[in-house]
Amino acid sequence: MPTNPRLIALCIAAFLLSASLTYTIRKTNHHHTNPWFPSTHSLKPGQHSLLPPTIAYATFLPATGNENEGDPRPLQDDGPFTSARILAYQLLHSQTVGTNNSIPFLILCTRNLLKAKWERLKKDGATVILVEDLAPTHEYEERKNILARLRIFQLTQYSKILYLDPSTLVTRNLDKIFYDEATLTASTATLPPKDASTQEQTPDAATASLPRTYMFASHASTQSYAHPYPPNYADEHDSIPAFHILAPGKVVFEYYLSLLKDQKTAWSRAKDPAEEVLKHAHRRAGAMPWRPVWYGWNIDWPGEGDWRGGAHSFTAEFWDGGDPSLDAVLKGIWREQRAEMEGFYRGRDG
Repeated sequence: MPTNPRLIALCIAAFLLSASLTYTIRKTNHHHTNPWFPSTHSLKPGQHSLLPPTIAYATFLPATGNENEGDPRPLQDDGPFTSARILAYQLLHSQTVGTNNSIPFLILCTRNLLKAKWERLKKDGATVILVEDLAPTHEYEERKNILARLRIFQLTQYSKILYLDPSTLVTRNLDKIFYDEATLTASTATLPPKDASTQEQTPDAATASLPRTYMFASHASTQSYAHPYPPNYADEHDSIPAFHILAPGKVVFEYYLSLLKDQKTAWSRAKDPAEEVLKHAHRRAGAMPWRPVWYGWNIDWPGEGDWRGGAHSFTAEFWDGGDPSLDAVLKGIWREQRAEMEGFYRGRDG
C-alpha cells in the first residue's frame, strides 16, 4: 500500500507541535514559582517542603500592663520573653529539633508589648503579628490583653496551627503532628436545647451559630509530677490550654465571642477567660469535643522519665524564678538551649 505524503507531513507537524508545547511548559515552570506551593529558596540543606503551605507553629506573648511606658526589667531577666526566644530558635534554627519543612513560627503580640521585645523576636526569624486587645463587653476591660489570644482563630490564611505556650521546651521534632489523626476535620454535632435540669450549656437563640466543621486537638493534663510515661490520664474531661492544634475560622471565632458575652458563666469572672471558653466550647460532652493527639507530642507537669521515654516537648516555667519543683534534668536542658540560642544569635548578628 503506497504511503500517503500528506499523512506523513501531518504526523511530523503534530510531533513538532507537541515537542514545542512540552519545552515551553517546562521552561515556564523553571522560571516561575507556583503560588500554591511554598518557596524552596529558604530551605536548609536536607529540608523539603511540606504541602500544603498553610500550616504554622504559633504562640502568644501579651504585655504585662503598658510596657511601652517603660519596663524596668532587663530583657534577659524576662522569663516568658526569653522562653519565647528559645522556642523560636528551636523551631526555626535548631539543627536537632527545628522544622524540616520550612514551617513558619507566628508570635501574636499585643500592641502594648514593649517594642524592643517584638522587634527582637522578629529579628530572631519569627513572624510577629501585632493583635488588638479583645473585650466583647466592658466586664473584660482589665483582661482584654489575655483575651487577645483568641485572635489566632482569625488567621484564616492558615488551615492548621499548632499553638504552644511560650514556656514550651522542645526536645524532638514536632512537624509530624500536622499528620496526627486527631487533626482531621470533624463534623460539628447537633445538641438538644439547653436543659434546665442539667444546666448543659448548648447553643440557643442568644448564641452565635456553630461552624459545620471544626478541628481542635490537644491532650489531657497529667495533673502532677508523679506520673508514669506513657501517661495514664486520670481525667480526660478537659484539654490543657498550653498545647493544641486548631483550624482558624470566622464562624468559630464569632461563636467564642458570643460565649464571652454571656455574663452568667464561670469564665466571665475567670482570671483567663480565653482558656475557660476554649475548655467549654470543646468539652467532651459538647458539639465540638476536643480530640486527643498522640501522648508523646507534649507533656505537662514534666519529668526526666518523660524525656527519656521519648516525649517531644514539655510545658513548664523553666526559667529562674519559675516553678521551683521542676525536674533538674529538664531545667538543665532548658539552660543549655538558652546558651545555644544566645550563641547562635551572637554569631549571626555579629
